Parts: sequence; C-alpha cells; structure tokens
Amino acid sequence: MTVTLQDIAMITGLPIDGNPLCMNTDSNGWRAQMHALIGMVPPEPREPEAEDKKKERVAAGATFTWISSNFSTCPEDANEDMVKTYARVYMWYVISRTMFADGTSKNAPWMWLKALTVFDSKWSWGSATLAYLYRQLDEACCRHTGGIGGCLLALSIWSWERLPVGRPKTVKYEDWDDKDDPLRLPTWAYKWDVLNEMTDDPSVMYKLYKSELDAITPEWNGSRMEKERVLVTL
Repeated sequence: MTVTLQDIAMITGLPIDGNPLCMNTDSNGWRAQMHALIGMVPPEPREPEAEDKKKERVAAGATFTWISSNFSTCPEDANEDMVKTYARVYMWYVISRTMFADGTSKNAPWMWLKALTVFDSKWSWGSATLAYLYRQLDEACCRHTGGIGGCLLALSIWSWERLPVGRPKTVKYEDWDDKDDPLRLPTWAYKWDVLNEMTDDPSVMYKLYKSELDAITPEWNGSRMEKERVLVTL
C-alpha cells in the first residue's frame, strides 16, 4: 500500500494526465533568464571579507523571504503582463513550498519557475509531485540527518485516510459555498480542513505510533476515498 496517482489527484486536484515534467535543469545563466521572465533577480552573494574565505554559494533560485518582499501584492493598476508576472511568481512560490518542498523551507529553486515559462504547457503536475515525493521518502530513509521534503500535505492526508495510526480528530467543517462552479469544487483535503490540534509529547507519540504500525496485519487494506469526488485541475 502506497500513495498512488489517484490519491494525488483527489487530495491535491493536480492533473495526472499530460506531458511529463522533463526539462533541462542546467542553471547556467539563470539570473538573466529569471530577469527576462519576472523582471528582477535576487542580489548577488556578498564577497568574502577575508581573503582566505570562499565566496558564499547560493542555489539557483530565490529565497521565500525575497519573493514575499517583492511580489506579495500585485498593484491595483497592473497591466496584463504584470498580472501574469505576479501570477507566475505566486505559482512558483506555492509549487516550491508544497509540491516540491526540499525540507529546508528557505529557497524556491529556479527550475520550478523555468517550468512556468509557458502557462499552458500541459505538464502532468500530479505525476511529478508523486515522483518527487517517492524520491524524498527514499532519501529520508537512507540518510542519517533529519528532515524530509516532498508534498507532505498529500502524504499526511493519505496516511490519515489509509492508516489507523496518528489520525487526528476532525471538527465539523463548513459546507462548501461555491457548489455552482465545477472548477472550484473542494479536493479531498477539505475533509481534513479543521482538526483538533494534537499537543502530546512527540517523543512519546513516536513510540506509540511505531507500536501501532507494527501491529497492523497484512490483511489491512485501509479505507478507500470515494472515486466520485473528482476535483479541480490546476
């Protein structure tokens, strides 16, 4: 039992059909390309003060702080091109923080902005999200340091739906108020929109969850999310 494309589609609403998200990830000249795409770039890293110190290495992309400082609010008198720029940066921010989170929560990689060069590229974002999550889970199992990346929203909701372990209690949520627009139906994640916050000691709960997971038998199949709740596409 594992996260599937159907799970990703129902939880996130991301498209699982379309073109594979494959592109050249070479970052040479990324600053010039970013400037051409959104009109500005992050500042160059500072030169080292001491001669024996190496120049600070900065990943290709921008920090979330820089993005928030420069693109938090689109001007009211913005023309169509500026609106598209702000929309592109917003999507870059969301994609980097939710779908392709790297575990550091600091930087939005350039390659995800590059993937948004053309809005109607028909990428299969759901497939890419699942593949990236698999990669992050694999790396988390193999390395000795803490932290994990990937779409943890999808992983958490999948776990709550499929496994009787660590499942928070849901609070009665508000009825969806936009039923007339088929493009704005809630995803399966809306079921878990309001939860009772869990405040137990993580070290204690870790041992409890581990024991509960060990007690699950091979016959356990987990609950199945309703197929009719097919949702919005990005």
